Amino acid sequence: MASSTTHGFHMNGGEGDTSYARNSTPQRRVQHKLAPLVEAAVADLWSDAANGVPTSIGVADLGCSSGPNTLFLVSVAVDAVRRWCADAGAGRCPEVRVYLNDLPDNDFNTVFRQLPAFQQQRGQLEAAVAGDVFVFGAPGSFVGRLFPAGSLHLVISSLSLHWLSQVPPELTTGELVNKGNICAGQTSSPSVNDAYSRQFSRDVTLFLSSRAVEMVAGGWVLIALMGRTANEPPNDVLNDMAARGLVDAAKLDSYNIPVYKPRAEEMREIVDAEGSFEVVGMESCETTAADFLGPNDDAAPPFKCDPAVLARTTRAVHEPTMARHFGAGIDMDEFVRTAEAHFDRLIRAGSYRGWLIHVLSLRRK
Repeated sequence: MASSTTHGFHMNGGEGDTSYARNSTPQRRVQHKLAPLVEAAVADLWSDAANGVPTSIGVADLGCSSGPNTLFLVSVAVDAVRRWCADAGAGRCPEVRVYLNDLPDNDFNTVFRQLPAFQQQRGQLEAAVAGDVFVFGAPGSFVGRLFPAGSLHLVISSLSLHWLSQVPPELTTGELVNKGNICAGQTSSPSVNDAYSRQFSRDVTLFLSSRAVEMVAGGWVLIALMGRTANEPPNDVLNDMAARGLVDAAKLDSYNIPVYKPRAEEMREIVDAEGSFEVVGMESCETTAADFLGPNDDAAPPFKCDPAVLARTTRAVHEPTMARHFGAGIDMDEFVRTAEAHFDRLIRAGSYRGWLIHVLSLRRK
């Protein structure tokens, strides 16, 4: 990458055929995994009636991206607050401040165009019961402070925390070369894996310490992030293209992306070492598993092992960084064709099992 930081990083914007907005159905399935945790967190926030009901609560989605998924989990949170108020006979609900965060080059214009419908839908409840909902864009890196102290009650991060604040400096300076890989992988050297692991630990520690200041005591952080599997499609596809002379092999060796998919134990160790949060729940599961979601979640889209869908999703996520690094030296349509063939082979061989997801429920001490 030309730059070591994630400044300028974003998914494919807009609402066209190759946009993230049109190619992020698999990500919605992960959001459905988090939805019952959001509802449980809201119920827990005021389980002690002696604390009373706050007049205003803060909900933040960190790494919101753009498209139809952006408002899903914050909608679950707002609706859960209102149901809780109605069930508890609390009268008028507190106002809810919703913060949508992503890096500055995220397609916030697409996000903001969705807000009128979101506000209208949230306003369908009786005015006497429904508190006001205020939505704010919060551009910036979540690896660091974003919000005033004590302003947040619930933080949600779905498929974002495995993105690093930067590629490890050892790789951008050329001290280390990750030949044949674009991030930490099974064939990366121990030195490369260690460099990525250290960067991840630094980032997540700062993420947690920042949220610790911004959150109220007893507030919740709900996280879903990717774990490492045997198959890393973007890496394998680019190697295939390089072997056929369709991308420059030397440029591929210098292409490193700011992604680290940790082991579950790494996440727990980092949370425990930082010390501000209690790990209330943690599980690791594959998105294609029959029990990935609860038996009553009929609304969630299936994780389709469809090579075309998976190839287009991979393009929507990775095209901006690949285009910036390879320029005219990569044909993204050929990337999709190669990716589709790659996924087809894995699926036919029975070796593709979707994404490995770590799900954590953390409560502020």
